[in-house]
Amino acid sequence: MNTDNPHKPRLLGVILAGGASRRMNGQDKFLLPLGGKKMLSHIIDRLSPQVDKLILNINGPAQRASFFQLEVVSDIIYDEMNKPLGPLGGLYTALQYAKDNDFDYVVTTPCDTPFLPQNYVEKLWQHYQDNAVVVAKSKDRLHPVLALWSVSLLDDLKLTLEKNDRKMMDWLKKHHAKEVVWDEKLDPFININNLEDLKEAEKQFY
Repeated sequence: MNTDNPHKPRLLGVILAGGASRRMNGQDKFLLPLGGKKMLSHIIDRLSPQVDKLILNINGPAQRASFFQLEVVSDIIYDEMNKPLGPLGGLYTALQYAKDNDFDYVVTTPCDTPFLPQNYVEKLWQHYQDNAVVVAKSKDRLHPVLALWSVSLLDDLKLTLEKNDRKMMDWLKKHHAKEVVWDEKLDPFININNLEDLKEAEKQFY
């Protein structure tokens, strides 16, 4: 990642997998088999070379992800019922980890995008400029969890969550997120929400 700044920015990659996966009957989507290996392995293979460090954000027992040999970080902020705050809660955790460990930026992906593009980070970074958030778009659909974030957003996100505002799209609009379009025939941001999606994705490997 090249910039005019003599300080080379450090980029943390975060795979967000803290959701309840209700449409998969509570199964951990990242553990599902796809194309001869676990779904998360596809994301690791694609994203790891693009970042300085890659971590996994999950809630609950960390040992269920031990196969992947990634550092596991659980959410550090919860609601009054001690429940996770959704994607913004995972992002807050990621930004706080980045700040505590001297990273300048965070790039996120959900755990169910096995076809993540090889140029994901490079293309987001090319459009970063002065925007605090750069977010991926494909097939006329914005993907709010697929984005590059400045760690400088941490304090504002904390205030937002303290106000019980949890809508990722609203927060993106507030920060005038720059949209970056991928127009490939095969959508690289296909996500696996249910077993039918999994069957369709399997076809890409044959």
